Amino acid sequence: MEFIVKESRKVWIPNHPTHGYRPGHVDDNAEGDSLCVIDDAGNKFQVPRSEALAVDPACLTGVEDLLTLGDFNEPALLHNIRVRYEEDRIYTGIGMPILISVNPYQHIPDLYSQETMRHYKRLAAKAPSQTGGGLPIHLYSVADAAYRAMLSEKASQSIIISGESGAGKTEATKRMLAYLAELQSSKAESGGRRSVESQVLDANPVLEAFGNAKTVRNDNSSRFGKFIEVEFDSTGKLLSAQISNYLLEKCRIVTQQPEERNYHIFYQLCKAFTQGQAAAELQLRAATDFEYSK
Repeated sequence: MEFIVKESRKVWIPNHPTHGYRPGHVDDNAEGDSLCVIDDAGNKFQVPRSEALAVDPACLTGVEDLLTLGDFNEPALLHNIRVRYEEDRIYTGIGMPILISVNPYQHIPDLYSQETMRHYKRLAAKAPSQTGGGLPIHLYSVADAAYRAMLSEKASQSIIISGESGAGKTEATKRMLAYLAELQSSKAESGGRRSVESQVLDANPVLEAFGNAKTVRNDNSSRFGKFIEVEFDSTGKLLSAQISNYLLEKCRIVTQQPEERNYHIFYQLCKAFTQGQAAAELQLRAATDFEYSK
């Protein structure tokens, strides 16, 4: 490690007060068991020589695939993702199978536009045998890779979307479904008949209403697990979809934390049936009149 440090003259500063890990230059006069490392603001830190990790210059500008880094370690991974995030590049790959996504909590123009979907579809059509390997890192490249692997291998494929509350799992699921529907655009049925893919997309908000609720961090937080099975025929045409829910937080029906709400469907029903005979028969009133709404 000492040899690498002398060659690079740049190492990671652990436990940095503002960045967790931050790159810094090694003071040429450093001696003993610790290195004196200076960050870009001129602050000095002592880093044990035995724990010093050399900085890979590639991660300072942010690489798209972390496997291309010469040194793949925690500081390099986190700094690389931070650099890309600050430039609104919220997706970073670890090889083709794994995609790291960071919720930007803001609108990024054209990230999920119709033209962006069509762009990925055109790129994939030019090199279908690569199964997503030649596409820029994105949710769409993961969805496209799974779709084309299903066709080429004649076997079922799985996409696992995982993360903490508010990470963007629900949004990622919807975007992937939209891309799979876009792949079907050339296979749409004629005669004014609604396609299966449009029915799947239209049904999703309704199904979400029974399991999504407002939390402090997220206005549309999924309070349940969701397993979606999308079936295709041998030509790649979408045939059907089935959505199974599990681990529903039933306690939310009768108890919510401050600033949180019950499931969306409760408020939607109250809003829809506030007038006419249906309201009288169902005895529905404004949501605020019920104990279920805090």
